[in-house]
Amino acid sequence: MSEKIFHLQLKDSMGNKRTLICNLVDGSIKYQFYTGWASTGIALALSNMQVGYRNGNHLPVENIDGETKEYFTYRVIEIINNDSVERVVKVVSNEVKFA
Repeated sequence: MSEKIFHLQLKDSMGNKRTLICNLVDGSIKYQFYTGWASTGIALALSNMQVGYRNGNHLPVENIDGETKEYFTYRVIEIINNDSVERVVKVVSNEVKFA
């Protein structure tokens, strides 16, 4: 069973577009990181974000007891914006609605 936690659009210092998607899959947090903002980007290693090279921080692989999806997402955004070579430019809505 899979549940989307968040979908983020990122840019690096050169303006290159990236996408980070986080899903809860069978009780484990899984990240997908790839180029572009479309669904056809090239897969990238999470290490390309260079998270934690300065202070040892990393993308979380578990939640804090009682943590909501919204706070988990906020925590990841803060880590990315403060301790990686990427910046979050948009949080994509998890719900698709048709007219």
